[in-house]
Amino acid sequence: MDAEEAKKFIIDKVKQSADWRSSCLNMIASENVTSPLLDSVYVSDFYHRYAEGDPFSRYYQGTKYFDEIEKFVKDLARETFNAKEVDVRLISGTVANIAAISMLSKPGDSIISSTIPNGGHLSHNMMGAAGLLQNRINPFPTTEDGYHIDVDETKKLVKNINESAFTRLSMIILGCSLFLFPQPVKELSELGAQEDFKVLYDAAHVLGLVAGGEFQQPLKEGADLMTSSTHKTFFGPQGGLIAFSDKLNDEEIVMFRKNVFPGVSSNHHLHRIPALGIALLEFKKHGKDYAKQTIRNAKALAQGLNEQGFDVEAEDFGFTESHQVAVDVTKQGRGKACAKKLEESNIIVNKNSLPKENLNENSDNPSGLRIGVQELTRRGFKESEMKEVAVLFKKALIDKINVKNDVVDLMKKSKIDFTI
Repeated sequence: MDAEEAKKFIIDKVKQSADWRSSCLNMIASENVTSPLLDSVYVSDFYHRYAEGDPFSRYYQGTKYFDEIEKFVKDLARETFNAKEVDVRLISGTVANIAAISMLSKPGDSIISSTIPNGGHLSHNMMGAAGLLQNRINPFPTTEDGYHIDVDETKKLVKNINESAFTRLSMIILGCSLFLFPQPVKELSELGAQEDFKVLYDAAHVLGLVAGGEFQQPLKEGADLMTSSTHKTFFGPQGGLIAFSDKLNDEEIVMFRKNVFPGVSSNHHLHRIPALGIALLEFKKHGKDYAKQTIRNAKALAQGLNEQGFDVEAEDFGFTESHQVAVDVTKQGRGKACAKKLEESNIIVNKNSLPKENLNENSDNPSGLRIGVQELTRRGFKESEMKEVAVLFKKALIDKINVKNDVVDLMKKSKIDFTI
């Protein structure tokens, strides 16, 4: 392949992917789409530039306009997330977790977090950031359904850890990757005050719901800090942030921010910041309606799938209170096969382990699917379309019919129209 052929190959594949995805039901729970306005400021000269440090106190020259933008975006983020301070320099949610965990704990300390089958993110566990930082990971006890933290049993676990001569409990991590229901932030924050540990809330999946005033308000409910990515239910550019509560004093926040720079970042990909500002302005105008509709859509899809014969998780609790729906597809061939079959029909979801599943036995082919409705909500879908989507799932996975053409027709109705 010569240079001209290579260039054409790359350009064609980018276009092919964009064209294909625009005709798919994109239901990966960790994805979203951005507005044309946001895209217009994302691609800018800031792509090429550097800005180490804080606004108006940089290590390089040439940042006078960017400094004004970053300060404005930080102020807007503080207001949006009801935070004492926000650091927007993190380039991903996982990097935000590395910065937070490394500040709150020391090697050998104990952390309590959710296991992966019970919804926990990789960065909360041994194979991710928490393990990389040499913490001892203790799983949250859950209620029988597996989707709720058992507060009473957690209190017993905290006592056992703190009575150990070999370790100390420095923090707990709330928030999940499979995240259907709010978590007991208030109760566990009160326990943290008694037992001297900090509460980190990873809002990566639900930040858009939080910004819209739905689901829960982690900092108001007592979390010490909130980490997040900025591109899931929150429809911003890919990146991360940390929001600090007023439980932390100014000196603690200064130390945390040193963990961000120079700790885990140098340049922080400047083109993200004006784009994040546009997303925050869009949320200021549309966020509440979007968050409410996202949750309504998730509930409608869960009910629709249930009516179509699927084993939808957490029926006793109304299926979901977030943007996600979890489905046990063991009867339809398990998660891996079902995700591939759906992709053939232009329906994009991911295989996912479900609570109390043995990852040693089924890590590559878990029993579940994780389905997110936030991008379809962003594209204007309402409850009626969710019922149509449920029927398409049934045709594809139960009736074994390829419904690609039906999906393409449905997507022709969609649009992104959040103007500010």
